[in-house]
Amino acid sequence: MSNYTDTLLEQIRDNMKELKLSKVAIENQEKSDSKSEISLTNGVPKKDESGKMVWNENDLRNAKSVKESMDSVHGFCGLMAGFQGFIINEYVRMEKKPNEDEELSSIFKWGLFLLITSFVLNIGAAIASFLWGVFLREGHYRLWFMKVVGRLVKLMATIAVLSFCVGVLLFIETIGLDEEMLIPIYTCSGLFFTIIMSVFLYTMIIVAMIDTSDMYTAVMDSVNG
Repeated sequence: MSNYTDTLLEQIRDNMKELKLSKVAIENQEKSDSKSEISLTNGVPKKDESGKMVWNENDLRNAKSVKESMDSVHGFCGLMAGFQGFIINEYVRMEKKPNEDEELSSIFKWGLFLLITSFVLNIGAAIASFLWGVFLREGHYRLWFMKVVGRLVKLMATIAVLSFCVGVLLFIETIGLDEEMLIPIYTCSGLFFTIIMSVFLYTMIIVAMIDTSDMYTAVMDSVNG
């Protein structure tokens, strides 16, 4: 009788251990499932139980957000490139007066250099955003569309605008404005550029590293509809 009781108690203990292990396994699985619902994959669809390739829901949200960003960059950079191309074309077609000095000033050269640099960056950003926007519309997506191409075109657009503005400020120096006019123009421009670039770099680097997928997917749903 005693042996039977001991055996029964051991079985009960073993069953209790199995129940505890099962409970822990279920809790871990629930946590894993909950985490997977808000986690991004590598931007590659995975096979479901039937063997069909399916996308993670958050990847689809992210693809839509990237497409909206590409459209915005393409529209802005395309407009800027067209405007800058007009300015450059007018300068190239301008006939030099007989009494005009052929040698351009150093300030004017740097201004023209920055203008052309801005034009090239805008063209590059517009082409890249157009092409990857088309890829997204055709149903092709990878996570690096956002992490590499998306960030690159935004950086190119920002540097292009900064180069254009600095080039224009250098052109202003050559037209002979009084120093009393140049000081407030340069001061305000430098202040604006410093603030905007600082906040831009902070948002693109620090905020992007801090925000987790469960944070920005809710914002994407609200903003992109």
